[in-house]
Amino acid sequence: MIRLFILSSVLSSLDAFRLAPPSSLLLHGGASRDSAMMATTSSPPLPRRTASSPLHAAAAAGEDDAAAEGGIPDETKASSEGSGDVSDILNSPAFLKRKVEVLQSDIAALEKELEEATAVASAAKEEWGAKFDMLNKESKGMQDRLAKQGALGTETATIDVATRILNVLDNYDRAFQSVEAATNEEVEIVDAYKKTYDMILDAFVELNVTKVETVGYEFNYEMHQAMMQMPSDEYEEGIVCQEFAMGWKFGEKLIRPAMVVVTA
Repeated sequence: MIRLFILSSVLSSLDAFRLAPPSSLLLHGGASRDSAMMATTSSPPLPRRTASSPLHAAAAAGEDDAAAEGGIPDETKASSEGSGDVSDILNSPAFLKRKVEVLQSDIAALEKELEEATAVASAAKEEWGAKFDMLNKESKGMQDRLAKQGALGTETATIDVATRILNVLDNYDRAFQSVEAATNEEVEIVDAYKKTYDMILDAFVELNVTKVETVGYEFNYEMHQAMMQMPSDEYEEGIVCQEFAMGWKFGEKLIRPAMVVVTA
């Protein structure tokens, strides 16, 4: 568009020069400056430029085309054409082929590094594998020992607490055997103590502390302590027929043996 404007200006200057009267061109031929200005002023007006010449027609056609296209500069067209060329280069088979080659080269390099790392790991395993296995066994054995020690500690603590509470239960048993409630108030007091006694027994059950079976069961020297022997018409020989004191156990471990009478 700029080139068309310059061309139009040049053509207008040429028309003005061609149509000017000779008196305006005689400034250096002996005529005075005033007469030349008067001659120029008195000259008829310039005719309007028409598209009679081929150059004028080309310029006019260029201006019309530029106006119809919205006045898009040549620089913008060149920029769009340049971006199109760059896009074509990036999508060209040669460029894509080169890009694939570069990616394949990177993959090959990574695979080589992986192989080297695998080889190093294999060599280290051959050298230190036995020691690692031994450490794993020792660690597992230590965990097992700690677990057993924890369970043993829980068992020991439970047995210790149960042993201390059994002394309280013995006092309850002796009190129940020696006291007979005569009035309603005394009966209520005894019932209250029995409720407390039952609560202790329920707590023992939750702790896996249970009674040792006595009367009607065969004498077991691991669980029973024979206080005496006596004949019995109800039980056969070697059967516990009477219980003096209750025995207790934690699971299968004896806390306190039961004091019993065995049939002779």
